[in-house]
Amino acid sequence: MVKFTALNKRNHFFRLKKEENCFTEKGLKVYIEENNDTNSKLGISISSKQTTAVERNKFKRRIKEAVRGLEEEKNFDIYIVGSKNNLNLKVNEMQKIISSHPKLIKK
Repeated sequence: MVKFTALNKRNHFFRLKKEENCFTEKGLKVYIEENNDTNSKLGISISSKQTTAVERNKFKRRIKEAVRGLEEEKNFDIYIVGSKNNLNLKVNEMQKIISSHPKLIKK
């Protein structure tokens, strides 16, 4: 079970938003980079122009639950960008997409 804190510093978002950290599936963009902190950090973004506040908050709750369900020994910075197209994804679908990121696949 992954424990995480908020990813809330501007420079953290800019550091993560590189092409080598990005993985996109079903319109869900997942940026992941390994960190050396004691906790993983999670940032979630979805446009307010595309959805209502209720839908955005529901999406954020599902993402948090999907990330909590990951089984990882290392700590990561995770930034997830959603869109109107993936508001109806179930938690297990989101978890499958996040865990299929190349940096999370165990070798």
